[in-house]
Amino acid sequence: MSTKNKKEIDVDSGDDSEMNDSVKLSKNRYLTVSTFKNKVRVDIREYYVADNGKRRPGKKGISLSLDEWGKFKDNMDTIQTKIEEAQGDSD
Repeated sequence: MSTKNKKEIDVDSGDDSEMNDSVKLSKNRYLTVSTFKNKVRVDIREYYVADNGKRRPGKKGISLSLDEWGKFKDNMDTIQTKIEEAQGDSD
């Protein structure tokens, strides 16, 4: 596990698909597992490219405790059902 820090990734290096302990969700969004104040957190955050060409974490995002993450996982079936219902409503 890494400690929470302002990690910079060189965008041109091609090293942005998985940043240490992270999963790339989309072009600028990553899910990161880190430790902050001795507590494990699951962080879903948007990143931006700074003037120096490095990818840096932005302010937009959410940091979940392990308890919150567990509740999220436990409710995946309900969430999926609601997504499918919402997709059906948009037809």
